[in-house]
Amino acid sequence: MRERNYRVAHIMPWPTVGGTEQATLRIAEAVRPYGFESVAFCPGEKSPVHEMFATAGFETVSYHPVEHSYRRAWPFLRYSWQLAREFRRSKIDLVHCADLLAAYYAALAGKMAWLPVVCHIRCAFDELSWRDRSFLWPIDSFIFVSRDTWRRFAHKVDERRGTVVYDGIDCARADARADEVKREFGIPDDHKIIGMVSRVAPAKDFSTLAKAAVKVIAEYGKVTFLIVGDHESLPAYRAHYALVKKMLSEQGLDGAFIFTGFRRDVARLLAAMDLFVLSTHGEGLPLVVLEAMAHGKPVIATAVGGLPEIVKDGVTGLLHAHGDAETFAEQMLDLLRDDGRRQRMGAAAQREVRERWSKDRFARDMIAVYSRALGLKDSARGSCECGVELKRA
Repeated sequence: MRERNYRVAHIMPWPTVGGTEQATLRIAEAVRPYGFESVAFCPGEKSPVHEMFATAGFETVSYHPVEHSYRRAWPFLRYSWQLAREFRRSKIDLVHCADLLAAYYAALAGKMAWLPVVCHIRCAFDELSWRDRSFLWPIDSFIFVSRDTWRRFAHKVDERRGTVVYDGIDCARADARADEVKREFGIPDDHKIIGMVSRVAPAKDFSTLAKAAVKVIAEYGKVTFLIVGDHESLPAYRAHYALVKKMLSEQGLDGAFIFTGFRRDVARLLAAMDLFVLSTHGEGLPLVVLEAMAHGKPVIATAVGGLPEIVKDGVTGLLHAHGDAETFAEQMLDLLRDDGRRQRMGAAAQREVRERWSKDRFARDMIAVYSRALGLKDSARGSCECGVELKRA
């Protein structure tokens, strides 16, 4: 048995909090009871990502990313040596790159420190230049969030170096009352809430959502769209938010949409929603959909990326083709008008999360990946060479 736990360096690519950062925090929390300590390597000195991990009780380390480059090879190599020294100083055993960009920043440093390097791929990368693919050689194994993400990855990864790990969440529901949320945002008592948890970014298909909303408002009327997510922390978000607001105004939807900005009480807001929707151009495996399902909410989503691997069409939710605003609107109207079907579908979604997407299953899958990367043996009984029983203490 080791005298200390294994230490995993999670390389965070961005200073703001989004799906990648939340997913990494879930990993750190899931494996912590089993002898794996997580250290968050965050870009910059102080940022919301530093704060998020520190608040959750995890050690954080600041690093300063340098672009991977052949033309400016010396700065990149020097930076990689510095990061490798920091890995050794922090007694890191394994480097886990939270996304592809993080791998470009830290994979070479991990190899310079003679450490195993794994990389999470969370969204589709249909095209990668030869230059970018050439910087992936230090990665020992890849973790894909869905089969679709692996299939579309432009860098060839065989079965020996790749695995799919579906996320898992706690099914505990927030204690919240819809009337309190409605009062907070000035939503009429007789309105149903259609919610979407998402950054206001070009990757999300707000255009199709707006077109569908026009029909829903015209035919149902008493509904408010609640958009929960960051729209102001970065200039790109602020610029896109302005475009979305202009588009909604042009379609007469000003009063129908409420944007909350970044919130820490997402579970409370989910609990108040009647329907959860996700209009998007592409996804890996969106955690917010699992969260909505765990809260017993039926999901209506675009059938892209890993979404068909989560949502059972007609059972736990409804799927529509990309850009199909007409079908999207009909799906929302069907569930708004049929309380019984909406509730049955929400109950089925919650059962699905409990049976297939549990936090314990997720922890076991992640520990298996880490054990293989470290050259350990995890037995069928759930123990590994590190001397940690793969069950909660």
